[in-house]
Amino acid sequence: MMNKKSIKNLNRKTKVYAGIILFFLVSVFIRIGLVQRGRGRAIVSFVSEWAQNGKPVTVAEIKATNIPVYTKLSVRCVSGKRAAGFVTGDIKDKLKPGQEVFTDKIKPCGMIVAISGELDTDTGMFPVEIELNAALGPGELVVVTVHTDTLPNALVVPNEVLDFSGGEYYLWKVENKKAKRVKVTLGSRNGYGTLISEGINSGDLIVFSGRSILSENDKVRIICDEASRLINAKGRSL
Repeated sequence: MMNKKSIKNLNRKTKVYAGIILFFLVSVFIRIGLVQRGRGRAIVSFVSEWAQNGKPVTVAEIKATNIPVYTKLSVRCVSGKRAAGFVTGDIKDKLKPGQEVFTDKIKPCGMIVAISGELDTDTGMFPVEIELNAALGPGELVVVTVHTDTLPNALVVPNEVLDFSGGEYYLWKVENKKAKRVKVTLGSRNGYGTLISEGINSGDLIVFSGRSILSENDKVRIICDEASRLINAKGRSL
């Protein structure tokens, strides 16, 4: 015959088991309710959405502008703030004493103080001396950039918006709310952008994102974003 303690323990276990079963049943009913509510929602078809409103893309208007061209120059500390390096003949002719040099193309870090007209026989290049704003350690190497040219009325796009296929480069542009794939001819190119010499014109709307879903003459829906800011930041110097 069960004593009072045994009965009390049995009631406690029964309550725990009942609580677990109740929790499980409530979870099942909640899940069923969510599934039924989800089934009641209208199914969105990307195909029908694109057919009606166009495929979503981001674009930027490409405008011709004067593009500064910078050349990288590696110089090594000679003593204190004085550093020296070498340049090719074509670059030498574009430099002059007093010209500023940069590390970030914004704030000058020094200036050119001397350009030798005599070829260095060991390197086959021309020596250049630079006076930096801050002293370097003995033999320390630093990379600076110097403005060597300006491309007038140039069209530059970020490297990542170019597509490569069959040995040719292409851009997607938008005309009359439709996608057009155009072959382009490249000029100079670096980590900041690519100069386009043929294929697009100033004022063209170039697709930045959404290119992977496009086909020729697809209807597109332009989404406003920061594409213009990106091209201003990344495509204004070579």
